[in-house]
Amino acid sequence: MHFDLAHAIVVGIAVSVVIFVMHETGIVKRDREKKFSWKMVLAITVVVFILNLIWPYGP
Repeated sequence: MHFDLAHAIVVGIAVSVVIFVMHETGIVKRDREKKFSWKMVLAITVVVFILNLIWPYGP
């Protein structure tokens, strides 16, 4: 099984940046009661999709 560690690290950093930016800009509120947000799901999906278009996983 081939596991591209660099790709996984970059995806993790990209997801962390998206979460940070979404919270800091106020698009998604830091609410302790509500933990799920469709806006966050959509933002992470778009960023990971674009990253995978630029740098596909695997050999």
